[in-house]
Amino acid sequence: MRWRENDLAVDQAERIADSQGVEDRRLPQRPARTSGLRVVGRIFMAVGALVVLFLAYQLIGTNFITDRQQSALAEDLEARWSTTTEVAEVADPGDAFGLMQIPKIGMDVAMVEGIGVEALKKGPGHYPDSAMPGHLGNFVVAGHRTTYGAPFFDLDQLEVGNQINVIDGQRRQFTYIVSESKAVDPAEVGVLAKTDDARLTLITCTPKFSAAQRLIIVAELVETPVGLQTTSPLADEIDGPI
Repeated sequence: MRWRENDLAVDQAERIADSQGVEDRRLPQRPARTSGLRVVGRIFMAVGALVVLFLAYQLIGTNFITDRQQSALAEDLEARWSTTTEVAEVADPGDAFGLMQIPKIGMDVAMVEGIGVEALKKGPGHYPDSAMPGHLGNFVVAGHRTTYGAPFFDLDQLEVGNQINVIDGQRRQFTYIVSESKAVDPAEVGVLAKTDDARLTLITCTPKFSAAQRLIIVAELVETPVGLQTTSPLADEIDGPI
């Protein structure tokens, strides 16, 4: 009997040892699962870091690029205004077009000709097919809202009656008074249409940090349009830095 009891005890011990061995053999699988989760976590962290860096570049880094471009545009305009040679009214794409000053929001920037990607990195751009400043028709200017200097960041603060000053490449100064502010869908191209009056239309994205709609500011020319004037509206003084 004792012999049988000893055999049973040995069998039981072997079964326990075998079961423990099975568990021991399974244990190494757990670190593999944990290691996989760590790899996935690190990938998400890396992607998140890249997204943060990209946003920082878009919102801050691009401003430095535009600051340098604005300085170059200002120097170009100063050179034009100081020469005795007659300056062409129409600028080449990407070249300095003139100045725009909006006292209400403290904006004072150089504009460029054209609305291409590279042109708008320098500053607000004049739609090539739209009217020239001070002329009859729809003078249209587009600009960035939140990147590349964000020249139109506070455009939503403009109200009816606010003043917008424009100085063109020939140093002629024109004053526009805001008459309308509205948001439209991106497909609404009616804001670019030619008009019989002399107006300025500013276009930018809205709301801020979104391109869901377009913010439209319409302003009416105060002076008599170019071509109907008896005197040249040269700017006597350029207020503020350019």
